[in-house]
Amino acid sequence: MWTLARKILLHDRIKFLVAAAGVSVSVLLVLVQVGLYFGFMQNASNLIDHSRADLWVGGEGNENFDFAGAIDERALYRVAETAGVARAEPMLLAFGQFKLRTGGTQGVQVVGLARGARLLAPWNVVAGDAGHTADADGMVVDRSEFGKLLIDRLGARAEISGVRGRVVALTSGIRSFTTSPFVFTNLDTARAYARLDGRQITYVLVQAAPGADLGGLRGRLGALPHLQAFTTAEMSERARGYWSARTGVGAGFFTTALMGVIVGLVIVGQILYNGTLDHIREYGTLKAMGVPNGAVVGVILLQAVLSATVGIAAGGALAFAARTALRGANLTVALSPGLIAATTVLTVVMCAVAALLSIGKVLRLDPAAVFKG
Repeated sequence: MWTLARKILLHDRIKFLVAAAGVSVSVLLVLVQVGLYFGFMQNASNLIDHSRADLWVGGEGNENFDFAGAIDERALYRVAETAGVARAEPMLLAFGQFKLRTGGTQGVQVVGLARGARLLAPWNVVAGDAGHTADADGMVVDRSEFGKLLIDRLGARAEISGVRGRVVALTSGIRSFTTSPFVFTNLDTARAYARLDGRQITYVLVQAAPGADLGGLRGRLGALPHLQAFTTAEMSERARGYWSARTGVGAGFFTTALMGVIVGLVIVGQILYNGTLDHIREYGTLKAMGVPNGAVVGVILLQAVLSATVGIAAGGALAFAARTALRGANLTVALSPGLIAATTVLTVVMCAVAALLSIGKVLRLDPAAVFKG
């Protein structure tokens, strides 16, 4: 049956290539669109996921992680004094204007950390010493943002919101969802970059004491006046969920992916159906010879699987090539093994569904029709 399916499918190589191309375009769209979505979501919770905090405490009513309202630094001391807290560190997340050497400005997302911070620090450091963010002018940027910031080396000097700074370390792969480059520095310098007063912070990162009940501690911290507390996992989900649901990002990417599936379904279905009509006498002959319907249906399904296999291989290769190309545009396409496996299963199912019209045609075929005319 496998040999018969292959011969029927390859009888008209042009049609087979069209079917494979349709599947490959479908696979490409699904992998790239869903991969871009996951990449954006990774960026949305980058800071949270790379922290060592057990809990995040912020101002009451904040829904957006990146644009949260500031809280008074006195909240840090209230949090630190709460039973079950082993360590509490302040963090400032705000925006400033990076002055370009061409005379213009570029918005940056400033991350202010306490000197000697342990619960959050720049990661993937590839050059320099991130510890120098404790210096009055020390800052850390990602090398992928050189094109936006118009700097090209460690030690470069710059100015943010009228305050001078110096690049003391470089990271690799740390990007924000807002597309504004991250600039890590110490808390005091971050306030100057963001033009905030000396008592404002955005979050308090909390490390629970050994053996402390995390749920109970979260409740006690959330009960403090004008504050709300979340576990790191909850904060990460909130950050991703806001950008995915509130902005329509998720709907946009998954709609495009769905369109790719529909395109593949229509093309493969049409090719298989036309191929069935072209070989209807052969199918009728098989049934007249006593070949059971299940075996004949198997021939059609094997054609669908062949089309899916070639399309998955070609589409997957194109998706990895697209990931490399988009990386140059500072876009992350997260092609995880789980996504690739799910796309493979989806594609095989799509091709099998596309074969239903052909299967129905063969099942209704009267073997005697072969001997008519």
